[in-house]
Amino acid sequence: MPHEELIIVPVTLHPEKEEPMLATPPVSSATPVFTMKSGSLELSFFNGVDEHIIQTVIRELRNE
Repeated sequence: MPHEELIIVPVTLHPEKEEPMLATPPVSSATPVFTMKSGSLELSFFNGVDEHIIQTVIRELRNE
């Protein structure tokens, strides 16, 4: 078995910055900026929704 040299790299882990949880969601308009319908499913997205969440939902719907 050939001998492979191990390389040890020191790292420093910093704690993640925790965002305080809001007791009430931020106020947004009652009109969705995007609505998607598929069969009996209807999804509405409002201003302030992270783009990654929308992309993940669409990917999951494609895989079904």
